[in-house]
Amino acid sequence: MSHNPAKPASPGPVPDRLLDAALICFRRLGSKRTRIEDIAAEAGVARTAVYRYFPNRQAMVAALATRWLAEDEARLAEIARDHETAPAERLGAFLLADAESARRYLADPSLLEVLDEVTRRVAPVVQQHRAHVRRHLAGLLAEGIAQGAFRSDQPERLAQTLDDLIGRFHDPQLAADLEPDIWRARAKAAIDLILQAVAA
Repeated sequence: MSHNPAKPASPGPVPDRLLDAALICFRRLGSKRTRIEDIAAEAGVARTAVYRYFPNRQAMVAALATRWLAEDEARLAEIARDHETAPAERLGAFLLADAESARRYLADPSLLEVLDEVTRRVAPVVQQHRAHVRRHLAGLLAEGIAQGAFRSDQPERLAQTLDDLIGRFHDPQLAADLEPDIWRARAKAAIDLILQAVAA
């Protein structure tokens, strides 16, 4: 049991408070060393209350990762649905934002540790996220094809191909090995080639 007294409960839905508390504990103790007792104390709830929302630590880690990935997806969806911007410009912005999503986790080692755990143990969370990203990308491509901006007539297949290509920049090791400016220049160069290849 944790020897730390429980903190006063904060306002807000309990699941969100628990996830916020988990992130605080992961940053302070590391993902692997954090116990359910630590999270409960940080959230100001009883240990048993945690299990009402998350049956085990893995479920909590998956929920936390799902929340972060949903934030990434919301940013991409906003770009894809910006009908005031030309499809080619949107496609470039979408691919760059998607590539850069991996870099934001490097600034916070605890996030990277949790995502690594999710990738290894709760792979469907990441797979579902990529499926949602491809759906937004396919919608953008279909609109561009209808407007004559892109030459493919198979937006879903093209979205899968572009997702595969930009996946190189989802590699945390690549992002860690390169200075941010160099990494961004390489990502933009790859995206420029993609835009040239799909342009009508």
